[in-house]
Amino acid sequence: MKISKALTKALIIIMIVLTILILQSQTTTTTSGRTVRVSSSYVEPKSDIIYYKGSIVVTIEADKVGLKTEEMYVKKINNKWRIVEVPVKGEFTFDGGDAIADKMTYDMDLRNGTMNGAIVNIMDDQSKEKIKIVADVLNYDLANDLYSGTKKGGVIITKGKITAVADNFKYDKKKGELVLIGAVAITDDEKGLKMTASEAIIYTEKNDMKAKDTNIEIKLD
Repeated sequence: MKISKALTKALIIIMIVLTILILQSQTTTTTSGRTVRVSSSYVEPKSDIIYYKGSIVVTIEADKVGLKTEEMYVKKINNKWRIVEVPVKGEFTFDGGDAIADKMTYDMDLRNGTMNGAIVNIMDDQSKEKIKIVADVLNYDLANDLYSGTKKGGVIITKGKITAVADNFKYDKKKGELVLIGAVAITDDEKGLKMTASEAIIYTEKNDMKAKDTNIEIKLD
């Protein structure tokens, strides 16, 4: 009888350990010669899609990319693990920036994707200032350092003492050019001016600007 109780306890302990191991799932996926490491509370791998749920942490060291979220799909395209889809809020980090988005996609092959309901911070290489972007839809291309997006009521962009609002924006990080299109409104506290325009370009190194169809208000000391 004592042996039976001991065996029962041992089996219970083994079952608990196995349950913990299953719940604390870890997977490693290789794409284009790069390694993707994922830990999560639950994983459901199939031939062409892997579903993750709970306490998800993703690392792609070669791309300097990281992701934290609660639900995620990784899908195969042409027999390659390639597309990451996050249908819930997630925290995304990348070389020189970070973001919080309501949902997002990431193409691990092309290193680009789309964020919805995004707040993005990017360190501008030219000025060494942080650029903060709030957009409904934000497209990003990490391979080429290109960003663009839209927002109902205007994309909101802040950089140092500059605040800008526009229907659409395009940001070329390598060139240091921020293009604003449609219902543009810029406030530059350092220059002491407010400006509206149909289009504007901000050269990020020194915050020099060009604009079309402008109305300017200059603050005099």
